[in-house]
Amino acid sequence: MHPAPNRPIIFDCHGPETVYRLLTIEVRHVQPQSRMNRLTDHSKPLIFRAKPCDQDTHAHLVLDCQMPWLAGPQWQVLAHGASLDSWKDNGFIEAPGLIAGVLVGKGHQSLEAETCDLYRELFALTHGLNRYRIWNYVPQINTMVDGMENYVSFNYGRHQAFIEQFGKISSNDLSAASALGTQGGSLILAFVAGPDPVRHYENPLQTPASRYPVCYGKKSPLFARGSVVQAANGSTSWHLSGTASVRRAKTIGRDFTHQMNVTLENIDRMLDEMAVPTVRNAAWKVYLRDRRDLKACQERLAAAYPNEVAQMMFLEADICRRDLLLEIEAIFHQNPSC
Repeated sequence: MHPAPNRPIIFDCHGPETVYRLLTIEVRHVQPQSRMNRLTDHSKPLIFRAKPCDQDTHAHLVLDCQMPWLAGPQWQVLAHGASLDSWKDNGFIEAPGLIAGVLVGKGHQSLEAETCDLYRELFALTHGLNRYRIWNYVPQINTMVDGMENYVSFNYGRHQAFIEQFGKISSNDLSAASALGTQGGSLILAFVAGPDPVRHYENPLQTPASRYPVCYGKKSPLFARGSVVQAANGSTSWHLSGTASVRRAKTIGRDFTHQMNVTLENIDRMLDEMAVPTVRNAAWKVYLRDRRDLKACQERLAAAYPNEVAQMMFLEADICRRDLLLEIEAIFHQNPSC
């Protein structure tokens, strides 16, 4: 354990390659063809490697996660911790009322088995706590392997781990989450959890993901559309899950403009459901399947949230469904004095 006051977890982009990072637990997103600034040994499965960061003498955990950054701010703070530690070769930070970190697959088994194992580790690490938010970075999420799409295999593994942990799955077990595709080869789970009470929300315009028809996969995705955390100090955090152009269970729209409009309608409905008081100074991330849609996306978001678009991070990523062109997530926070 390495004590370090107010150590943050930060999503950060820097350098000539516009790398997207999660700092203290760093997730580095780089162009797959580039070898510059790679911090892992690529003769082995993707692993953490300790290194000093800036002028901090304490170790930071670093890994590559190939999801190119397109535009927006260079960093976003997700959580603050007071200590850095490890769990089965994975890293996490702890602070009073908080644990947050990253779990990385070794690539030694099928994606289904690896997903199940990482979720078992997540449940063990967060035992007795409430899971506020989970980010799933799935390698080549839309690629078919042995006749099954990687996202479907991921859902099989996640479902198995939930059944082992909870038996019958209830909505109270499902937190806000996102699942995006990376161009790398390792499955990555990032998470924030703690003892504070959390309430999970669904969008009335959408079928809960856990109840999707079997045509979307025999094992449904397991997440809530949003989660609200009421901290002991009186602050509140609203976690908007990855939100896309889905109504009931069906993808809506074939062109970017149509999907963008439906996505924003879903976001507005969730902000109302969760009673988010303001969207100012939120931590937004926008995932685009095709970087050529960046300008149109920025213009539409500038019209919808004129004071927020400059603070939105834009990334190129495959979305969980092949026919989805974008996904948007956000974290809103309000201190007790506000």
